[in-house]
Order: sequence, then structure tokens, then C-alpha cells
Amino acid sequence: MEQIEALPTAKQTEVLKKTMVRLCPGSTKTVERLLRRLENPDIPEDVWRGIEDAEDGRLVTMETAMAGKPL
Repeated sequence: MEQIEALPTAKQTEVLKKTMVRLCPGSTKTVERLLRRLENPDIPEDVWRGIEDAEDGRLVTMETAMAGKPL
């Protein structure tokens, strides 16, 4: 732990990512998303959901989005 803590933040993140991927095979995307959120705590949750929806191909056209009744 002391050796890891002595590393620069970017290297610590790399070690954590590699360790998590080895411990949780098949969860690379989840691990990457978690680390990205931890590295950027100033970004709101709803923005992350939008980014992840876009990454997963869950999008609608502007026309579809605007066709609904305003709230």
C-alpha cells in the first residue's frame, strides 16, 4: 500500500483499474466508468447518465425528444 500511495495519482489510478479488472473479469466498462466518476467528482450524476446512455447507443433524435408535451 505504501508503494502505491507513493505513486503519482495517474499511476495509482492505473494500478487500481488493472487490479479491479483482474478481480472482476468481464466488468471492464463498469470499472472504467466508476474510476472516471471518481476522477471527476464535479460532474453531476445526470451528466454521467447522459454520457453513458450515449456510449451505450441509447439515443433519440431531436425531433423525437421535442415531439412530447412540455412539462
